[in-house]
Amino acid sequence: MTTEAFAIISNKENLEWEQNINSNNLTEGTYCLHKSWGLGKIRQIDENGGWLIVDFKGKPAHQMALDFAISSLLLLSADHLLVLKEEKLSYVQKLSLENPLELIKIFVFSFRDKATLERLQHVLCPDVIQAEQWKKWWENTKRILKKSAYIHIPSRKSEPFVILEKAQDHFASFMHTLGSNLSPRKKLESLNKILKEIEKWDDQSLALKAVSSIDELLNKPNIEPFPLLDFALLKVEIIQKAKIQSTQNTDLDLYTYIPERYESLLTSLLGLSSVNQEKVLQLIWERKNQPIDLFLSLLSEADGRLADNIVKILVEAGLTDLVLEQFNRLIRERTLSVELLYWLCKNKDQLFQPLFNIHLFYCILYVLERELGSVGKKAEKLYDLLTTGTELIYCLLSNASLDDIKDVTRTILLSPVFKELDKRSLLGAIVKITPEVQELISNNRGTEAESLLIVSWESLEQKKKELDELVRKKIPENSKDIAHARSYGDLRENHEYKAAKEMQVVLMRRKAELESMISRARATDFSNVDTSSVNIGTVVHFRDLKTNSTNSVAILGAWDSNPSKGIISYLAVLSQSLLGHKPGDIVQVSLDDGTQREIRVEKISRWNPKS
Repeated sequence: MTTEAFAIISNKENLEWEQNINSNNLTEGTYCLHKSWGLGKIRQIDENGGWLIVDFKGKPAHQMALDFAISSLLLLSADHLLVLKEEKLSYVQKLSLENPLELIKIFVFSFRDKATLERLQHVLCPDVIQAEQWKKWWENTKRILKKSAYIHIPSRKSEPFVILEKAQDHFASFMHTLGSNLSPRKKLESLNKILKEIEKWDDQSLALKAVSSIDELLNKPNIEPFPLLDFALLKVEIIQKAKIQSTQNTDLDLYTYIPERYESLLTSLLGLSSVNQEKVLQLIWERKNQPIDLFLSLLSEADGRLADNIVKILVEAGLTDLVLEQFNRLIRERTLSVELLYWLCKNKDQLFQPLFNIHLFYCILYVLERELGSVGKKAEKLYDLLTTGTELIYCLLSNASLDDIKDVTRTILLSPVFKELDKRSLLGAIVKITPEVQELISNNRGTEAESLLIVSWESLEQKKKELDELVRKKIPENSKDIAHARSYGDLRENHEYKAAKEMQVVLMRRKAELESMISRARATDFSNVDTSSVNIGTVVHFRDLKTNSTNSVAILGAWDSNPSKGIISYLAVLSQSLLGHKPGDIVQVSLDDGTQREIRVEKISRWNPKS
């Protein structure tokens, strides 16, 4: 089917997908669709008998009453995508590779107002496009559709594609968004997306009109302070794209729109593209006569893109030593943000080689322990950078002393941050650097079994519930509190922010503790306990030989202690004194208060939770 075969469908029309069916257009060999049984092909029709036979994919040779078929089947034309896929699969596959625009047009023509992205994926995968190739194919097809500008691309999977009467008018969309009621930040996001679609402004009068409208926004007294710079930069980009010569209407001093307040400046810079960041920073550097302290302060709170631009300006000004000194201070004080730390470790530029040492390792570990689980992908990327491959750990430890590497090894062995496989991978990398630590690792493996905790199923479930509440509720709520407090500005004097960050440390420490405890736990119901001697899960009946009084105590799991009910943990001092003894044994026991007491084990029974 050629492009010319399509009638242009206006997005104002509402053409129906279903065709009217009657006995006259029911013919053998025609494809049809049933809402429950799917695609079918009419094999035989008997109008006198009032029935027909349809071969559905999962229901071959299915007989239907003629009246029921007319009311329940949708007839498909020979050019319908489902029919083409059935009869000419190789042709459809070829279209998907060589002319995806044509394929989308066939799809829209076939399904009309039901031609959603969700349906497109369902129809094409896996017969035409393999499921694992879908994302790549769709991204490529989307670029082709944007270039053609004759098909509206849905923003949601549930919205339909629409073939437009004419190419999208990017200028009209730009002006409409500019005058909309969206918030300044949302408005800027939309405007920048539209601007990317406009390769050049052929009509300078339209560009001047856009510039004039932006000027109106810039001159409004009530607009929020920080977007002013963004709108000013947008104006500059339009002037450059339209190649407008400098006039009184287009002249603009960008510096006047740069926020004076530090917090607003930082927020604005973080929201800009890398190119615009560099432009603004260079302007500040020149107009403020090289404000070194300001740039160093911004660097301490920068993300990777902003750090790139700040470092570039400082190094070009011959201030490399000052940059390294600032990073060294941030590393030793453990005040690097996770974004900046990731950027530094990933960069590994020759400039930063002096920073790659044991102090940077401990800074990474501190940030991971503080942030992992609360900032999501940013911390995960840093974690993966450290634990995947050996390059980073080698850079950090290649010049360290043997004692320092042993300290690092012990830290990794004890840290709850690392998953077991990642921990082994890191330790393996360290052994390659310094084989002498192998014995230290082997000795630790021998003590792992001793660190296991025997617990009851009930206490294990309680710990898991506590961890689940931390991860699902308390930590996310704390992250929101941090973000909310950060919005108040001036983090140095922000008490709400400091309190929220301190709570984050408490929550993350407890999370690490719970994860470590649960990973070491081995649960049991104590039902098969041996009562020939004192074991975990037994009740010990004993006589105090000094007072001649009798008493009993149940020895249960590590987290089951409840003295008011006569239950103590097997890790308690008294339990450790009793374990392994048999009835009749006289035992010198140590009590929690440090006193010694001589008792005789009278009887040992199995613990019963119902008693």
